[in-house]
Amino acid sequence: FARDDISLNRVAQTVGMSPNHFSSIFSQEMGETFIEYLINRRMERARELLRTTQMRSSEVAYQVGYRDPHYFSSTFKKIQGMTPREYRMSCQETGK
Repeated sequence: FARDDISLNRVAQTVGMSPNHFSSIFSQEMGETFIEYLINRRMERARELLRTTQMRSSEVAYQVGYRDPHYFSSTFKKIQGMTPREYRMSCQETGK
């Protein structure tokens, strides 16, 4: 998930399916779209890195597959309800 070039089209091509067919099967099996799955896995890893390392937010962004640290931060806040910095601070306060 850390590669920034992962896309629905690329994965579908790799497994020999059309993007629409792959997307349909993926959603049925996983209960979420491919893009939702990819973002959720990246955010899980980002939360882990923020909790367990002292990496800067921009470094975490690159590690989980985002080229643009600002886009990573806005996506993280949209999903988590707080910025990466706020998340790290809350983990330190609660000892998580």
